[in-house]
Amino acid sequence: MKNNANFHTEDELISQKKKRRLKITLGVLGGIIFVFVIFYFSWARPKLREPISEPLTLPLVTLSAPDSPEVEQVAQSPEVQYPPVLPEAPVFHQPTHAPQAKPVCGKDTEWIVLMVGIDYRGDGYLYGLADSIRLIRIDFVNMTVNMVALPRDLIVEAPEGRFTAPDPFKINQAYLFGTPGMGHYLGSGLGAGALSEVIYFNFGIPVDHYGVINFATLINFIDAIDGVEIDLSSPVAGGYFGDFPSGTQTLNGERALALSMIREGYSDAFRVRNQTMIMRAALNKLIKPAYWLQVPVLLNEFGNSFLTDLSIEELTNLSVCFLRNFSRENLKTFEAPEGLLTGSSAFIPTLNNNAFVYLWDERFLDWMHNALLQE
Repeated sequence: MKNNANFHTEDELISQKKKRRLKITLGVLGGIIFVFVIFYFSWARPKLREPISEPLTLPLVTLSAPDSPEVEQVAQSPEVQYPPVLPEAPVFHQPTHAPQAKPVCGKDTEWIVLMVGIDYRGDGYLYGLADSIRLIRIDFVNMTVNMVALPRDLIVEAPEGRFTAPDPFKINQAYLFGTPGMGHYLGSGLGAGALSEVIYFNFGIPVDHYGVINFATLINFIDAIDGVEIDLSSPVAGGYFGDFPSGTQTLNGERALALSMIREGYSDAFRVRNQTMIMRAALNKLIKPAYWLQVPVLLNEFGNSFLTDLSIEELTNLSVCFLRNFSRENLKTFEAPEGLLTGSSAFIPTLNNNAFVYLWDERFLDWMHNALLQE
């Protein structure tokens, strides 16, 4: 009996030691979790809610209705001391949704987003011309996207007193003049803010949000999603950029960038179409369920590699929701029809020379507005 008692006592001691170890382990884990929670709510979460780069605080004024003299401030910040900008063009009016209409994703029913691809290959976004310009209307109620391409050689004017560089200039220069390396724009939002203001002044379209990506980030992003699949109807002789066979093929980041830059022997419209094709291919991959879970990982990985006035938290929540509920058939892309723009030569003061430009008129404005509104 004595041996049995000793046996049970030793067994109980071992059990008690295990319980103590478990309590210590749980206590340590609890402490780590507590520290993590404190860290998340006091530092990480606020950081995730901050805009990745400068917000847009454009001093825009639009007519509240096409024939109304009443004016309404749009995105006017209390800190902004400069005068509001009045557009020279008819103002773009987004359609009004029914009162009971609810957005599928986010809180807003619609956005106009400016997406810019710049040609800067250095670190960061110190300089850069806008190589690719897209105005995108996102309807969060009907889950549709209309994407309009703006040729980089459009000749534009600047609102009086907003730029220290003389106009007219090409629209791709509007972004450059707002970059930190140039500093010729007096507003906020840097290059994207400068370009947004020029777009509003010339075309009457107010921008709600923006995204900017440089060549290096584009290459790395496409590689991160294992390339993009495209289908070329005919072979492309790219010269310095390399040749591309006809048919279906998967391009890595370098090859996708090369195809998006080719215009020698073709045209700028050819280059714009290829850029659109690559954007479609990237979206087609991201809307596959296998990639939904990768979106937060990609945003965290590339969060410091692109510019936007949105936060990581906003981008993550909206992107995952959008990709889950979006159908590729609801993406409409538009490039200016042939004959709508006139190729010409104009003196550009900042270049101190004549340069090729596209002239435009009211027909182009009507086309832009109608394309954004098309259902």
